Amino acid sequence: MIGIVTDSTVGLPPTVAASLGITIVPLVILFDQEAVLDGVDLDSAALFRRLEAAPIFPHTSQPSPAAFVQAYSRLIAAGAEGILVIVLSSRLSGTYQTAHLARELLPDELRRVPIEIIDSQSAAIGMLPAVLQAAREARQGRTLVEIRAHAQEILARTHFLGVLDTLEFVRRNGRLNGVLATLGDLLDLKPILVLERGNIVAAGLARSRRRACRHIAQLVRTMRPIESIILGESSPGAADDLRRELQTIYSGELPLYPLGAALALNTGPGTAAVAVVSRSPLSMGTSWSAASERSA
Repeated sequence: MIGIVTDSTVGLPPTVAASLGITIVPLVILFDQEAVLDGVDLDSAALFRRLEAAPIFPHTSQPSPAAFVQAYSRLIAAGAEGILVIVLSSRLSGTYQTAHLARELLPDELRRVPIEIIDSQSAAIGMLPAVLQAAREARQGRTLVEIRAHAQEILARTHFLGVLDTLEFVRRNGRLNGVLATLGDLLDLKPILVLERGNIVAAGLARSRRRACRHIAQLVRTMRPIESIILGESSPGAADDLRRELQTIYSGELPLYPLGAALALNTGPGTAAVAVVSRSPLSMGTSWSAASERSA
């Protein structure tokens, strides 16, 4: 069998991941001197409750090498003949590098099992289509080479977009000037973000949440033909407006997954996201920017 490993930003609840044969290595959230595990010790709802009483704003950290070593060792002990690891973009986190380091730290007797590590150049539900397909193919008995190739091909066709409800959390984690964040919140501006080549890129600011969701739907329209769409939200109901807009341009199912605590800490409550799998690879940078100017 081939073991499938990913990180906790993927958004799969632990019980669901286990039922699919997917091993999740959690990111770490640091509350002053206390380290809690994303998706294990708390989800996004518990995170936001805890933040109300937190004297110091927490921050995230990649998993420890030991966490990956443990994941690899357990899979090998269970009979894995190979392991495929799909993790969030190396431009957003050190998780990819940690996964590599852990492979080198394995005892010699375990290093005979091949471990392939993919930098998804994405995050959260943007990785999910590839992870789910990899798990399906592992259950079907495909080889590590086949599963890796198919996962990379799906990642090349997957596009990740989102809208934030507030700029406050982006300001707190140092990704945006405080004055700009305050001004944006006062004007009720909703930032639209995309993941492009592993980096978070601003695709515009909309003057209301509904306009932001309509704008995202227009961007998704340019990605046709579409194979599948997945929604994500950091708090209950956050994706409702986005779902309604997407239903005007797409008639397929729109499954919804939670955005984990590690991601929610950097985006805040009310964040909605969408992962779109096109039927062919697309380079969307120019059209996203142009569409932003027209509709935001």
